[in-house]
Amino acid sequence: MSTMKNFVLTRETPMLRAARERKKGFIPILEVLIFFAVLIVASTAEGIPTALVSGGHIIKAATSDPAFMERAQELIAAGDITGYVGMIRGLIETLPSWITIVNLFATVLLTVVVILFCRVIQKRSLYSMGLGKRRAVTEYLLGTAVGIVMISATALLGVAFGAIKLSFTKFNAGLFILFMLGYFFQGMSEEVLCRGYLMISITRRNKVWRAVLVSSLVFSLLHVFNPGFGILPFVNILLCGAVFGVYALKRNSLWGACAMHSFWNFFQGNFFGISVSGTGAGENASVMHAEMLDAPKLLTGGDFGIEGSIATTIVMVAALLIVLFVLPQRKEA
Repeated sequence: MSTMKNFVLTRETPMLRAARERKKGFIPILEVLIFFAVLIVASTAEGIPTALVSGGHIIKAATSDPAFMERAQELIAAGDITGYVGMIRGLIETLPSWITIVNLFATVLLTVVVILFCRVIQKRSLYSMGLGKRRAVTEYLLGTAVGIVMISATALLGVAFGAIKLSFTKFNAGLFILFMLGYFFQGMSEEVLCRGYLMISITRRNKVWRAVLVSSLVFSLLHVFNPGFGILPFVNILLCGAVFGVYALKRNSLWGACAMHSFWNFFQGNFFGISVSGTGAGENASVMHAEMLDAPKLLTGGDFGIEGSIATTIVMVAALLIVLFVLPQRKEA
């Protein structure tokens, strides 16, 4: 009986009640369309710092290399635009690790835009987004532990399946700390966007399970342009979104999900040295080095990394069952 009671996802969760106090929501398709409009604005704001810093670095690297400039002028004079673009792409592909850190820190702008939209347009409180002050630190620390356990289990399954080989390596402690701080903002930005905003907005008029499903589908599709994205990565990221969403609903707080997301990414890239969702972020400033072995793509995840493997599927299914059937619903405000 208690297990089935834990399974129920109710719209009477305090933060969900707070979300529909001022304005009633819309049907899911309209909520998603509004979401993508907000996403375009927020992503534009987020991309400005990275574009400025990356552009400045590329211009400096190009203009300080006489051979590069001479070759570029030859290609332009010959009308070989493809060759010229290839040279610029080569510079982009060799951007230093600190550019990635700039990008991680820039995600704070996305968070700000989304919160402003919820506060000003939807008239929602921070509490209704799961960002209440009460138990914030406790929830974040608990979510940190859960996130580390989840990614560690996934990495160890990869080792057990013969998909990866882990070994300790020298790493830059300064970059390591900066990546940790950067992922604090990056994980929070995606949780505020997909769970604190979209998922909870949908619950204002719709059943909770529908809100979890729709927000998880959108969350997965946001990774569609990542290297190696395919059917299994799509399923795994969808499951991941469901785990974060249900966890936030059960805890009546978004802080734990923010921590789970941030430390899943941080430990994946900067402790285990595994490519984060195919981006490679963190691999050059990690405690360990992950060597992908000659194993089927089902086990390695291919270009998408271990998040595209069956190891992640197993961990996410187990995690989802635990948060659905074991984790109790917190009902206090």
